Amino acid sequence: MKKEGIKNELLRHILYTISYRFKKSIKKGNNEFGSFKAGSNSRTVNEIINHMYHVLNSTSVFVVKEIYVKEEPIKLNFKQEVNRFNDEINNLDNILSEKNIEINYAKRLLQGPLSDILTHIGQISMLAGLNGDKIKAENFSLAEISGRD
Repeated sequence: MKKEGIKNELLRHILYTISYRFKKSIKKGNNEFGSFKAGSNSRTVNEIINHMYHVLNSTSVFVVKEIYVKEEPIKLNFKQEVNRFNDEINNLDNILSEKNIEINYAKRLLQGPLSDILTHIGQISMLAGLNGDKIKAENFSLAEISGRD
């Protein structure tokens, strides 16, 4: 099997899945939803998206430069957080389309930052439901996910 034909295909598909599920979780979101949280000691939706961006951006920088970004990103309003996160998905996708990732390194990306982001998307989906915007059920394994939107 020729490696070049499937360069990071699984990692890139996981990014597309993250993008798909993220869009589902914030479908009816606005600035009011961005400040919603489940309780006094929990994160707001904006804070969760900001964290997801930080994880994804840190991953992009690490893959390219092998350094970890410790500095927390500035906090933005809901729409800006969403746009910045989506832009970073595209950035990491571009990196993965060019750079060859060794399988053990790819496993670390999957079990660490990419799984963390999927967990947080689940939190946002739950918050959407608590905020009156229940996510419509679907069989995600049958969803049409094929690259960037």
